[in-house]
Amino acid sequence: MAARLSQHFLKDPEAPDAIIQAAGVGPGEAVLEIGPGKGALTKPLLDAGANVTAVEMDDALAAGLPALVKNPERLTVINEDFLRLDLDALGPGPWRVVGNLPYAVATPILQKVLTWERWTQAALMFQKEVALRVASGTGGADYGLLSLSVRLRADAEIAFELPPEAFRPRPKVDSAVVRLTRLAAPRLPPQDEPAFWRLAKAAFGQRRKTAAGVLARALSRPRAEVAAALAVAGVGPRARPEEIPFEVWAALARSLHA
Repeated sequence: MAARLSQHFLKDPEAPDAIIQAAGVGPGEAVLEIGPGKGALTKPLLDAGANVTAVEMDDALAAGLPALVKNPERLTVINEDFLRLDLDALGPGPWRVVGNLPYAVATPILQKVLTWERWTQAALMFQKEVALRVASGTGGADYGLLSLSVRLRADAEIAFELPPEAFRPRPKVDSAVVRLTRLAAPRLPPQDEPAFWRLAKAAFGQRRKTAAGVLARALSRPRAEVAAALAVAGVGPRARPEEIPFEVWAALARSLHA
């Protein structure tokens, strides 16, 4: 199952402590660990005094995890697919979230965490290419819909990177841990989200073209009207989607009544 999900087990002896630090884990805190595998991160979390709820979908790995740790009384193992799990049933928290995420399902796992309201800080391992998209700011090739979805609900930054030899089996790519800090409230009111995503998806679907032209066609509006809305937001008519910050997308969604 781990191979099917492209899971690579952590073997770097220094990485667990770095992940714990990135997530801000301290004694007595509630930690949700996603995909504990063979316990490389679980054991240091318990040693740090955390109360760990580990979600592992592999039956054999889940069954064997308690025997691998010194403090099983502070460990709860849930043998379940994280994407099917009712997170609210875990308790009120607040939760810190950590995980060496399987490459194949890392993005949907992230999206599920982002929409959960009971966590404060997370440190999640991704394939480096994905991590750069998760934490990207405006203006680069990595900036896109994934970046916007993260910024809607959290602040994100690359905490550190790891080479292939930090894992077993060895992946073909580098990995990176992203530190995420959940916002007290999303940067956009729920009622504005449909318009926001309609604009962003239309624009990033043709990211090599200017945003004004793409949005005018998507909204069936005169290009001059769209260009005027961009100008009010401080964006030139030739700007491409990756040059437009989150806050401007939000303003455009409101001004254009998308």
